[in-house]
Amino acid sequence: MPATPSSAGAAPAASRRGLVRFFAANVLFGAGLFAHAFLYNFYLQELGAAEGVMGYAAAAITAGGLAALLPAGALVDRLGPRHAYVAAAAVAAAGLLAGALATDIRGLYLAAFVAGAGAGAWRVAMGPIVMGLAEGEARSRAFSWNVALLVGSGAVWTYLSGVLPGLFGGGLAGVRVALALAAGLTLLSAPVLWPIALRPAPRPAPGEGTPGAGHAAGPLRRALAALAVPRFVAVLVALVALWMVASGLVIPFFNLFFQRAHSLPVARIGLVMGAAQVLTALVVFASGEAAARLGPRRMLALWCVVFAPALWGLAAGGALSVALALFLVQGLVAPATNPLIDQLLLERAPPGRQGVVAGWRGAATEGSGLVAAAAGGRLLEAGSFQLLFLVAGTVGAVAAAGLLLALRATRAAARRPGAPGELPAASAA
Repeated sequence: MPATPSSAGAAPAASRRGLVRFFAANVLFGAGLFAHAFLYNFYLQELGAAEGVMGYAAAAITAGGLAALLPAGALVDRLGPRHAYVAAAAVAAAGLLAGALATDIRGLYLAAFVAGAGAGAWRVAMGPIVMGLAEGEARSRAFSWNVALLVGSGAVWTYLSGVLPGLFGGGLAGVRVALALAAGLTLLSAPVLWPIALRPAPRPAPGEGTPGAGHAAGPLRRALAALAVPRFVAVLVALVALWMVASGLVIPFFNLFFQRAHSLPVARIGLVMGAAQVLTALVVFASGEAAARLGPRRMLALWCVVFAPALWGLAAGGALSVALALFLVQGLVAPATNPLIDQLLLERAPPGRQGVVAGWRGAATEGSGLVAAAAGGRLLEAGSFQLLFLVAGTVGAVAAAGLLLALRATRAAARRPGAPGELPAASAA
């Protein structure tokens, strides 16, 4: 696609400033989530919780995100993504802070659910914000650069999360203070983002847009129709959900893997995971540049085949150096593919429906995480890390094959003129 006036290097100053604010707000928002992801198993361990509780707590945060996705999508379509973003920051910060104070199981699960709801709404709002700030090749870069900056800043937050508890006395009290400080940074993201100016999202022409939402439709039918998406989007969402189950099985437990299987202290694990995130960020920047040149669909196909072999290698065991290399390889895939999937779906959203499409895309993430986190905890409690990695790798291999085949099939179906329920394929996608 030829560069447009708002493409990279020629974007209007307002769009560039908006993107800078957007990226900065996301870095702050992510502070609480990265600290929670790294420290919360250690927090629960200090409380004497078993691995099953850790898995259910991770499932609770994904359940909260799943519950918030479609309401957040409706809020984006009705009031705009800025309002959804600010609401998400407030809800997520409240849940993260409550999670740092809770000690009983019900309180822990409820706090995780609330934090997950805020995180889910944040993910829904981000894509439409990028769509309102960037066009052309700049859009592919913006989607991937946003993820790269989140991963890169996550390296800092992860490292600090490993260091801060010791600065505040260690143990339960130190972990609690670190989690509370990170929650405050998440809340700070709201005033940073609010001043940005977005281009108005396309609105449906008369007679277009929400299917079945005419005058004669009753309130229930209109409400259900407001959540509908084209079949092309629904097929991709279902397959993406299966693809993401594999990573959801293992992500919550890598900190424990390095502690138990390789006897690394918490601060060293934070350094390892932070360094991995820095390198991942660089790779995702490069992936965004390649997607701008090759198209996001081709880049997605290239990434889909990497994940399973890395996890099978981890299941086979080996030295710490081998485990670190394979951990890095498998960790590249989700950050690199997520922005490609976001762009592919949102560019196919019907006018005025970016929010609900982003909500269903988020459902693929949170729904798979809800199932995978709980299952991963049970697999680890009943078996071993080797079993966990073997199952996750197998799921990833099956899902990758299905997704690649479906991409080819849905691409061909979308090219057929007048294919019922399908959207035309984008030229560079």
